[in-house]
Amino acid sequence: METAAPPALDLGGVTVTWLEDIGAMSFAAADLLPEDRDGAGTDLELTFGGYLIATGTENVLVDAGVGDGKARSRPGWDHRSANALPRALERAGVAPADVGTVHLTHLHADHVGWCTRRDGDSWTPVFPRARHQVLAAELRWAGEGVARDPGFLYGSYEDSVRPLVPHGLLDAVDDGHRPAGPIEVRAVPGHTPGSSVVIVRGTRDTAVLSGDLIHHPRQFAGPLVCSRFCVDRAASARVRREVLGWVAEHDAVLMPAHFGWGRVAAEGDRFRYRPIPR
Repeated sequence: METAAPPALDLGGVTVTWLEDIGAMSFAAADLLPEDRDGAGTDLELTFGGYLIATGTENVLVDAGVGDGKARSRPGWDHRSANALPRALERAGVAPADVGTVHLTHLHADHVGWCTRRDGDSWTPVFPRARHQVLAAELRWAGEGVARDPGFLYGSYEDSVRPLVPHGLLDAVDDGHRPAGPIEVRAVPGHTPGSSVVIVRGTRDTAVLSGDLIHHPRQFAGPLVCSRFCVDRAASARVRREVLGWVAEHDAVLMPAHFGWGRVAAEGDRFRYRPIPR
């Protein structure tokens, strides 16, 4: 069993730690980035998990991975039993009860899985004291989708989001919300109607936890290329270029949901990514 501490980046008074849930999973490029003609015929590798932000007084989890025990139609996500993200949290020295906020950048199944775990015949919160927050537009969109089809979002709303409600742990928040002093939530609608990024400002560095704003490094060279999971492709392409431009201008650290963190440089209409080893 792995005992090493998970990778972390000290921004100056604020530490961001990667909590891995799935280390690597391959997707056909045509399935993930169908608009990327240059990548046709290749496989793209993604990772899944969440980020723990520790301010010294508060612990904020951004996204909650795929989870265990969930019925999913996608192979590799179905009825997992690895307990990976909670083990990574433990190796970071944090107990589930010590997490005060869980911010969900959006409500796709691979970002909400560890909000709940199976307890007999019901789903119970993994983080029993945490306020689980998501932009109001995202909650409306997901609720409307589930009303039409209970299987919407691979069924993840029903087993990972709705069970938070009777415990009083689910909050709708707005653009600009601050879960803690150095942490700010910004709306980036496009991938989903209520997608968000999280900006973390330390005394030494700034990081942008970008959720699914960008899925794979191939999109730096083609920032207008969208994943097939984007609800509004035009809006997704627009906010991706805007956020990557902001990250490059401010020399911030980009922390994507599905590959390693690094810095971004603007090169005309494209961007170049410089990974930071973790």
